[in-house]
Amino acid sequence: MADAVVMNSARTKESFSRSRARGRRFVDSLATAMLWTAASVVVGLLLLFVAYLFYKGASVVDWHFLTANPAAAEAGGGIGPFIYNSFYILVLTLIFTIPIAVSAGMYLQEYASAGRFRQIVQFSAESLATVPSIVMGLFGLLVFVEAFHWHFTALGGALTLTLLNLPAMMRVTQESLAGVPQTYREASMALGGTKWQTVVRAILPSAIGPLTTGVVLIAGRIFGETAALIFTAGASVSYGRSAYDPSPWHTAETLSVALYQTHREALVPDADRIGNGAALVLLVMVLLFNIVARVAGRRLSLHLTGKA
Repeated sequence: MADAVVMNSARTKESFSRSRARGRRFVDSLATAMLWTAASVVVGLLLLFVAYLFYKGASVVDWHFLTANPAAAEAGGGIGPFIYNSFYILVLTLIFTIPIAVSAGMYLQEYASAGRFRQIVQFSAESLATVPSIVMGLFGLLVFVEAFHWHFTALGGALTLTLLNLPAMMRVTQESLAGVPQTYREASMALGGTKWQTVVRAILPSAIGPLTTGVVLIAGRIFGETAALIFTAGASVSYGRSAYDPSPWHTAETLSVALYQTHREALVPDADRIGNGAALVLLVMVLLFNIVARVAGRRLSLHLTGKA
């Protein structure tokens, strides 16, 4: 009788264990299916968005469209100066942003000790990161356009975008340096390296992959910025040779600003055609920035550290 009770108890426990195992497998399968569905929705939306823009703008984009000057109140214009201004402001902004942001990130991660000054720097960066781009554009308007009397210039737009992107690049630098193992620092110090030599020759090369990715992703954000540039770089270009002015003091309507102006005001008869083509070019440029970020980051990391 006792043996029968023990056997029944063992069978009950085994049945309960199997039931729990089936329940766990069901929950695991359900969660996996939900995650796959969410990821597929994101990919599907991106592909749908890209396909729609290609459908609307592929027939518009050709060499003339990419290089010609915009036409004043007539059809047949191009977006050449807008692309030029976009890259001009992009390069100018990165020249200002990268040295300041990387230096600040290096200081906070490698040199700064816990204290009031470090807290003030981090609080300032976090506060600056929460400022909307249009508010930053109004700040640039008041300072660079009105107070400095620069009017609408590429330099004013680049400085405004520098203020807008400094917190993100500084945070990328901190996270990249924090990802380098502590043993790298200890090994460099053990070999007689100074703090500066350790940071420059051991830590930065090991973090170059994430840093490069961050730089290129921020470049894509700069390339697509609109609100801050309307108030600082202007919403017009000169129709002529000065449309490709190399001076930082020229009015610089970028591709994203031109796209906004085209759909907002429709000053030319073929505004829809220009808008569709400009939207496709802008999308392709941003996607290329993201692809370059991944490829360049992995190759630099492989070259400098021997691992991707």
